[in-house]
Amino acid sequence: MRRERGLALIVALLVVAVTAVIATSLMRGETVWLKESRNIDAQTQARAATTGALRLAALELTAQGRASPIDSLAEPWARPLPRFPVAGGVIHARLVDPQGRFNLNDLVVAGHPVPAAIAVFTRLLQALGLNAALSQAVVAWETPPGMAGGGFDARYLGRRTPYRAGRQPLSGISELRLVAGFNARSVRALRPYVTALPLATPINVDTAPPLVLTALCPGLTLKEADALSAEALRSPFPSVAAFQAALPHGIAPATSASVQTQYFLAHVTARFDGLLARRRALLYRPARARRTVIVWQEALWRHSHRKPTNS
Repeated sequence: MRRERGLALIVALLVVAVTAVIATSLMRGETVWLKESRNIDAQTQARAATTGALRLAALELTAQGRASPIDSLAEPWARPLPRFPVAGGVIHARLVDPQGRFNLNDLVVAGHPVPAAIAVFTRLLQALGLNAALSQAVVAWETPPGMAGGGFDARYLGRRTPYRAGRQPLSGISELRLVAGFNARSVRALRPYVTALPLATPINVDTAPPLVLTALCPGLTLKEADALSAEALRSPFPSVAAFQAALPHGIAPATSASVQTQYFLAHVTARFDGLLARRRALLYRPARARRTVIVWQEALWRHSHRKPTNS
């Protein structure tokens, strides 16, 4: 009898143990499912919020383009939007004028190197303490095969991991890491002063930083460029002619300049339930302020342990 009771107790304990394991497994599965559900919901909210912010930015740029013939850092678009709460999260956005920087795709236009643009880029490299010969390396990278100065694949095919030269406009600043002579330090030094836009563009003198102005205008000192940038912030130049009139005697832009911008970079950040979403997009506003369109966009997602906040 005792043996039977002992066996029954063991069976009962086994049943309890198995039940506990099954219950734990079910609870764990439910927890994972709940987390996945919350993540999907947060991603959906963040995607909708960042998309809405980009569309709002496009509408704002169109309206401001119709209201003003110039684009300067004194305009509302140049001021970052304050972080504002939305249902279940918070969102932040800002716009940047990439045409205030030197466009690397100005170096080669329609397959032909542009000497004036090459000279501007060379001066920018020198001002940053970088090798001036890097300008020719970028020109060779962008020049199509069969054109003078292009198609230098041998230097790249001979590397440990071989690849060919781009032979077309740069797709982004990071592509410079593939060009002979560039490294992380040189690209990092250039990043605040260069861009890679789909088409050749003039430099907006109302938004360009002083170092870019010194590269654009041979003979202009950094002190003089600082003064011009400060003046543009207080009272933007209404035209390129007005900018030229403010330059010291005998100094003029070496390549095309403007006081208008057609391309804008939008940076949007959203936080929902511990999910940090960042979206970057290139906006294009045609001349005469027709409807602003999104040329491309990319999204980055990162989970954070911070608690969501609406403040």
